[in-house]
Amino acid sequence: MFDETAFGYLELDGASADADLIARFIEEGGIDGVRLIVLRDFLDLDACARLEARFNEIIAAQGSNRGEDGFVKIQQIGATQFGRNGQDYMRETLRHLGHVIDLYSVLDAATVRNLFFDEALERAFAARGKTYRQARHLGGTGNFATTRKWLDNGEMALHPHEDSAQVAQAAQDGFEIGAGRHTIAANLCIADDAEGSATVLWNHCPDDAVRRHMGLENTGYPYPIDYADRFEKIRVKIRRGDLYFMNASFLHGVETSPTNYRITAGRFITCVEHKVLSWT
Repeated sequence: MFDETAFGYLELDGASADADLIARFIEEGGIDGVRLIVLRDFLDLDACARLEARFNEIIAAQGSNRGEDGFVKIQQIGATQFGRNGQDYMRETLRHLGHVIDLYSVLDAATVRNLFFDEALERAFAARGKTYRQARHLGGTGNFATTRKWLDNGEMALHPHEDSAQVAQAAQDGFEIGAGRHTIAANLCIADDAEGSATVLWNHCPDDAVRRHMGLENTGYPYPIDYADRFEKIRVKIRRGDLYFMNASFLHGVETSPTNYRITAGRFITCVEHKVLSWT
């Protein structure tokens, strides 16, 4: 397990990153105090530009797959499990699957298969006797990735939050992710303002008592900024083409930027016995 007294992040070259290290990070939730690993320049800029252009075309033609819900202001392609049990999430995934396929069709199949380091992680987890796959429920399969453009959400583009609270809703109808130990976020930066915002990670992992006190038992969003700032934090500038893995059970957020122009593709990962599961 990681050193609870340490707190930091690690940067690696995306072209030569060690998949076994990432697999260990996912399993344990951290390594020697490292709770965020950034794979720099993981996806080439041409692929990022094609995804960015297609994202904007789909949003212009079809609108966002997520409307105003009182939480975050975003333009989104793909489903999210936030606020849903397993059955509802699977229905939402199927409803927006066409847009997801349309978006990623601008890349070749081999690139998409490894967009989140998947092929290397499949091998690394297989060597550990574990299966790495998308989460399943009632015959459905979880969304490949949710892609978002972050808009103006006030003081921050994404306020302090943690992504373990919402998993409680998955357990309501037996969705397999509900038994996960912790939540890892895997995010790929497709576009970012040059003056850009930073990803912020606080050294605090709220428990059920904290969630109840805040009234955030099923959402984990948003924690007050002044509460989050009681704890040590790190700020990391994420650039176009970077892939990063973060222990999302810890409070984290995204600072605002002058143009609020940031597009990321993301998913969550958790470990349940011999399975390593992803969903959005």
